[in-house]
Amino acid sequence: MNVVDYLKEYKDVSFKEEPFNELDALLLSLMGYFPFDLIDKKKITSFDVLEFLKSYQPVNTSERKLLDIYVLKILCNSERFKDIKFLDYAKKRSNEAIEQFQAVTIAFKDFVFVSYCGTDATVLGWREDFNMAFLDIVPAEIDAIQYINEQRKKHPFKTIYIGGHSKGGRLAIRAGKEVFKKNNLGAVFSFDGPNFTDSFYDYQYDEMKSLIYEFAPNESIIGRLIKDRKKIIVESNAKGINQHDAYSWQVDGNHFVHMDKYTPKSDKIVKTANGVLEEFDNETKSVFVNTLFDLLEKLNIQEFRDDKYNLNLIKNALSNLRIEWKNTPKEHRIVIRRVLLSILLIAIKN
Repeated sequence: MNVVDYLKEYKDVSFKEEPFNELDALLLSLMGYFPFDLIDKKKITSFDVLEFLKSYQPVNTSERKLLDIYVLKILCNSERFKDIKFLDYAKKRSNEAIEQFQAVTIAFKDFVFVSYCGTDATVLGWREDFNMAFLDIVPAEIDAIQYINEQRKKHPFKTIYIGGHSKGGRLAIRAGKEVFKKNNLGAVFSFDGPNFTDSFYDYQYDEMKSLIYEFAPNESIIGRLIKDRKKIIVESNAKGINQHDAYSWQVDGNHFVHMDKYTPKSDKIVKTANGVLEEFDNETKSVFVNTLFDLLEKLNIQEFRDDKYNLNLIKNALSNLRIEWKNTPKEHRIVIRRVLLSILLIAIKN
């Protein structure tokens, strides 16, 4: 069973009968990926969503996004969620600021859930994720803080839950830390979200951590990056990086199937990745990331989709790689080689 099975089983069970739980939080976090700007309304009801989906025909989309749409249909058709409203959808893409941000507030009668979107399939989104390895705060986190403060003012008497999957989980924790002392924070949910650098985990974090629920699959990679921290480990029926897809996480009734520890494979990969991050200073990591993604941009690699599309993308890029590599400043090429060699050596060691 996964979270979709849970939704089907509990779709007509009220929150009075079955209180808000971790699986509800995951469902609402995944809904943060949907492009609600396609529905031209400020306050979007479940009825509005269902009407829109009757004629919605997404193009060049992944199976994962199609599953999101399928889940959204069930959710909006259910007794449990039928009275929800989707409010204040926000979306920002900026190549100049290196930012990909998206959020929506899902309003219930007695509480609201602020859902932060994770990284999309664009290289821009990946670049911002890589920047998290050496920046104390990235642009999307600044917007996440601004967004949560606006929602707190709009809903001063409602309990606020915050959640997100992948990068959205990190944004949720950042936002939760901002409003923790405002008294109406219910809980923060992070689903396989990357961690922060050391400076984030201060006394303010310690004060609020009892309200944070961080989940990661048993072969997690993304959720253990930067600084490996204790999380609630969930069983997944996928392998490797595919476990990042939360639809693969196993469910028993109204909760996840928990595991005692990560797999040895996850331990080795994370030890290698975090070992590389620890070996280099922030300046070196900045040069590596900027050089790598500038090169991808010059090779016209902007988005990843399915295997066939990605393969053609790589074939076309390889024909220009030699020229663009030569045009890269020598000192930057040295950094790229140095970091890649370090990755290889640490991987062999582990």
